[in-house]
Amino acid sequence: MKEYDADKLQKFVQMACEAAVRDGADQADASASVGRNTSVDVEKSSIYSTDARAGGSVSVRAFYRGGVGSASTDKLDEESVIETARAAAQLAKLAEPDPDFVSLPGPAPYSEVPGLYDPKVAAMDVRDVINACIGNIDGAKAVTGEAIVSGGASVGYNTWALANSLGVRVTGQNSFVGIYSMVIVKHGDDVGAFYDFDQARLLSDFDPSGLGKTAAEMAVRFLGARKVETKILPIVLGPLAGTSIFGGVAGSANLENVQRGRSFLIGKRGEKIGSDVLTITDDPLIPGGLSSGICDGEGFPHQKMVIMENGVLLTYLTDSYTANKAKEPNNGHSTRGGIAPTNAVPKLGQKTSDQIMSEVEEGLYINEGGISPESVTGEVSASVDFGFKIEGGKLAYPVKNTMIGGNFLDMLKNVDAISSDYRSEPGLIMPTVRIQAVSVAGGR
Repeated sequence: MKEYDADKLQKFVQMACEAAVRDGADQADASASVGRNTSVDVEKSSIYSTDARAGGSVSVRAFYRGGVGSASTDKLDEESVIETARAAAQLAKLAEPDPDFVSLPGPAPYSEVPGLYDPKVAAMDVRDVINACIGNIDGAKAVTGEAIVSGGASVGYNTWALANSLGVRVTGQNSFVGIYSMVIVKHGDDVGAFYDFDQARLLSDFDPSGLGKTAAEMAVRFLGARKVETKILPIVLGPLAGTSIFGGVAGSANLENVQRGRSFLIGKRGEKIGSDVLTITDDPLIPGGLSSGICDGEGFPHQKMVIMENGVLLTYLTDSYTANKAKEPNNGHSTRGGIAPTNAVPKLGQKTSDQIMSEVEEGLYINEGGISPESVTGEVSASVDFGFKIEGGKLAYPVKNTMIGGNFLDMLKNVDAISSDYRSEPGLIMPTVRIQAVSVAGGR
């Protein structure tokens, strides 16, 4: 792959913006990225396939009377970039004018966010990825020879640049390495399974050792699953499930969906929609965070902000379009294709996860999965694939054919405990969460 440094990519995106405006666009922005990604797939406890890809692209958005035209190319040369920009400008002129479009963001200073790129990760090759996968397979097989391992791993890096016709100029580098394993254990017709993962931007934050072993041990624990009665119970969400509560709030606080009338949080800003224990901060400035960065997809500076405080929804997430339409400040959550949160960080509680569990006489523990509200209604209907019945404050037995349901806003009001201890991944704090009075449906 031909190497392009950040300055070269910045030259391309500035060239694209200038070409789009010359061809009649009112405003334009452009992004460019060049990188490499290597991945390995695991099936039936063997390396099934490997894939290594390298390349880059330039994407241009042009705006004319609020209408937008978009075009992209994977050819990184001046002629192709200019042709792409002109195509975006022509498409913008054909688009329906949008009176709600005001402006792209202008230039502003950026905060420094360390730990987004690691040359040691960039230097990893397919053998490193394969060896990590083999280590997981061996770890699972050491627990039980009946373990069937699937999953994979990937490692990659990219250099990127972004510019717009108003003077935004920004460049950066990212790296990523991740591995995941699903382990299935069969005893006749009885099946146990579990999934686990490890992800990082920095090699020093990446430790895949023991992942296959722990997944296999949990898969064995899920053998002998039983059905439960249908009733209203407290549920305890383990770290891999509890994070869905915080991500659910942050992901739903989307001003675009509110403005389009397709959000259950319409009219809820400033209202108390959750319990006192719920405080959630969106923090894109965490060093080495998986969703950290210096700016959003439009080049607007990222900033730390509180989304919910003591159960009160304080704000919606915006991009330049939705913020201008609402006549309020932009808080920088564009992805160039929508609006999304970054690192959703909860305020921790006072009790340990063991203490939270011990207080539940009868309930349901969910190891993994969690709660995802339907965007318009806020209704929740989720199968429990990795759960245990709680009896007498302890895990009693794994469950099967079980579902939970209800309204997400009701669940937020019924959150009564968040643990002081937690599992962490870069940029993520994942505590245990307890929710009272949830509908639990047992299968027949």
